[in-house]
Amino acid sequence: MKKFLILPIMLTAASCGSNDEIASGTFDDGEGGKGSYSISGDNDDSETVIKSGDGEVRIATGSKAVTDLPMGIKLYPGANIQSSMTGMGDGKSGAVIVFESSDDQDDVISFYKDQMKAKGIEVQTEVKSGDMQMIAGQGPDGEGINISVVKDDDVVTATLMVGEDN
Repeated sequence: MKKFLILPIMLTAASCGSNDEIASGTFDDGEGGKGSYSISGDNDDSETVIKSGDGEVRIATGSKAVTDLPMGIKLYPGANIQSSMTGMGDGKSGAVIVFESSDDQDDVISFYKDQMKAKGIEVQTEVKSGDMQMIAGQGPDGEGINISVVKDDDVVTATLMVGEDN
């Protein structure tokens, strides 16, 4: 599945253009397997979907970005999503979402600490360094959450990673 991470970057770059531009096709994964890809959207609202026998990866921006997260984790209220990537395969699913907020870093961190507590996930790592804060934890069944927030002027940029075994 790791080999598919290079392909989305190339495909996302190819998706720049109008909303009408759509590309799709198939590929050989280099290990005897086949897969397919599709690209739609433009610079602001794009989606790349890659499927193979190992699973599926979806990379999206703008209105096409995912808001449904594994484990029922909620997106921060009022978040302005910049990009998202989801993947599933081998009985696991995960998501990475980058978003912005005008709220304070402590508010964003506190929101996700509450989310973790509600899911029975203990904060195992907590880091504060300059304008960056990060918390992370893993539950007993392999589910995990990692959120890092960086303050820049009046905007907090956060990267949220959520994953679980299905």
